[in-house]
Amino acid sequence: MTAALTPPLALDYVRELSADVLAGVVLDAEGALLAGPAALAEPARALLAAAPAATELEGATPAGAAFAARDGKHAIVVVTGRFALSRVTRHDLRTALSALGGGAPRQTRAATVSPGAVSALLEALPRSA
Repeated sequence: MTAALTPPLALDYVRELSADVLAGVVLDAEGALLAGPAALAEPARALLAAAPAATELEGATPAGAAFAARDGKHAIVVVTGRFALSRVTRHDLRTALSALGGGAPRQTRAATVSPGAVSALLEALPRSA
């Protein structure tokens, strides 16, 4: 599949779909930052490492939530406010991931991540977010 979006455009797309998305990153399969604030890259890698077999991850705290989707080429991790709709956010991430050209996984394997991993992402948010 040919990529319809670049990594920065994929993040813009997800942010346009939901006012609840505060910030996010796109990483390649090896974890290199392709788009988004550098401060979020390491906490995003840690979140993904918490469930290496999962294609979708989600977690929440009273302060906000984190969502991720990945395929064999990319991962998108976003931080949202606490009122983001889980099902809608996950759908938006899958759509953006598919537009990056990696192809959707044949089978979704979801995982819940710890509040600590979500807090690390929230704490790393750029102050303007």
